Amino acid sequence: MTYGLCACGSCGRPRVVDLSKKTTRCPYCGAPLAGSAASPYYTSEDQAAVREALGRAYGFTPPDEEAKRSRIAESDPYSTLAYRYEHCSGLETKMALLAEGLTEIKGEFTMEDVRGIAGDKAERLVSAMLDRCLVIELRPGRYKA
Repeated sequence: MTYGLCACGSCGRPRVVDLSKKTTRCPYCGAPLAGSAASPYYTSEDQAAVREALGRAYGFTPPDEEAKRSRIAESDPYSTLAYRYEHCSGLETKMALLAEGLTEIKGEFTMEDVRGIAGDKAERLVSAMLDRCLVIELRPGRYKA
C-alpha cells in the first residue's frame, strides 16, 4: 500500500489518502476523491510517515520525551490519584483505584486520606470497600488494600 498527503479538491484541507483505494471521502467535507486522480505532494509506504508529514505541514512538533518523563517523575502522586479518581467511571473502579492508590502512596491510610479525595462520601466508600474486601482494617481507623 502507498499512502499520500493530498489536498482535498473541494475544501482544500490536506489529508492522508490510501492511494491503492479506488475512491475515498474527505473526512472534513465528504467530497469523493478517486485514488488514481489524487495528486499527492508526499508519498510513502508507511502511513505513520505520511501522518508525520501532515503534522509538520501544520507546524506540529512532537513533545520532548525527556521533558515529559521529567514532569511525570516530579508529579505529586496524591494529586494524580485525585485526578484519576475524579475522571474514573464506575463505582467499583473508583473504589479499587482509591484503595490501591492510597495504599501505594501511604502504605496504610485513614478516613481523612479518603475524605481528602472523595469528600463527604468517604465513610460510605470505606464501608463499601470493606464489604467488598478491597481493603482491610489493620487497626481501628487504619486501612490497607
